[in-house]
Amino acid sequence: MSSASAFAIILAGGGGTRLWPASRRRNPKQLLRLGGDESLLAAAARRARELSDPDRILIVTAADQESAVRGAVPWLPRENVVVEPLPRNTAAAVGLGAVVAFRRAGAQAVLAVLPADPHIADEARFTAIVRAAIAEAARTITTVGIKPTHAETGFGYIRLGPAVAGAAGGAAVHQVGAFVEKPDRATAERYVASGDYLWNSGMFFLTAGRLLEEARRHLPALGQALDAMTAAPDFEAAVRERYPSVPSISIDNGIMEKASGLHVVPGDFGWNDVGSWAAMTAIRRADAAGNVVVGGAQLIEGKGNVVVAEPGAPYVGVLGVDDLVVVATADAVLVIPKHRAQDVRQLVEAAKKNGREDLL
Repeated sequence: MSSASAFAIILAGGGGTRLWPASRRRNPKQLLRLGGDESLLAAAARRARELSDPDRILIVTAADQESAVRGAVPWLPRENVVVEPLPRNTAAAVGLGAVVAFRRAGAQAVLAVLPADPHIADEARFTAIVRAAIAEAARTITTVGIKPTHAETGFGYIRLGPAVAGAAGGAAVHQVGAFVEKPDRATAERYVASGDYLWNSGMFFLTAGRLLEEARRHLPALGQALDAMTAAPDFEAAVRERYPSVPSISIDNGIMEKASGLHVVPGDFGWNDVGSWAAMTAIRRADAAGNVVVGGAQLIEGKGNVVVAEPGAPYVGVLGVDDLVVVATADAVLVIPKHRAQDVRQLVEAAKKNGREDLL
């Protein structure tokens, strides 16, 4: 099938705490301009235009982020921003997008489920791999796994099964041996050394009918709600009525790890999920000392630092330190060792405990 006839479902409802204080509930990670002049969401939508016609690009987001999402992708048809009444995790969000595609094009509508927030360095290679996955989706549920570049403990992994003959898109395709939860350091190192494991990218390709079928089988409450939304004369009223009560679970845990016969296309296109401020050194050009400085900050005599001054921040001066993350916004400042950048959520939890809802 032509990839242009597939529905791209971009998941853009997450709040995100790992990039605090720039990332907030109303200004989440996918709306930040971390890689350059456009937000991660705008980049994801632009890439989707290489895969789908604009009227088949759907962005699923939360009600309190709707306005910001529309502002980030102003060319998208208004009806293609699909709004969750409240966040219910990715199984429900994908299901909601699948219902919209089903109502427009039937059970055989092919879905390309794409997260809104990774950075992609080689977009031409990304497009080629995703087109292959879309072609394979007519046969079975397909995912794209990322060839690991290091032993990462923050990602789930996919164990490769046997190669698949006669793959539709011309790329290498394997059976999925298993989805594996986030490993410890020694296990991750073993995975990478073996060559038999890929990072789980969170991208999935399947028909709308197959998604609804798997939801009925593995998440019956979600399946019943999605069926009701599919058949309802008033779609928006059905969403308001049924969506708040569906289970909150990821599509990985709720459906993909339980479904059978999945295929995976290995991909290597400079994928980075920008999981912490430390990732800035991979998506922004560092200076000769390994520093990344963004905004109006001033850094003197330091090595390996990430220093970010968001719009509205006070003057930021950093001198004589190494391997720190310093991020300033109009109302908060983060200082943390770069190797502990994943721990920033502890500060978010502390702010919440102290009643600082204004910082969340």
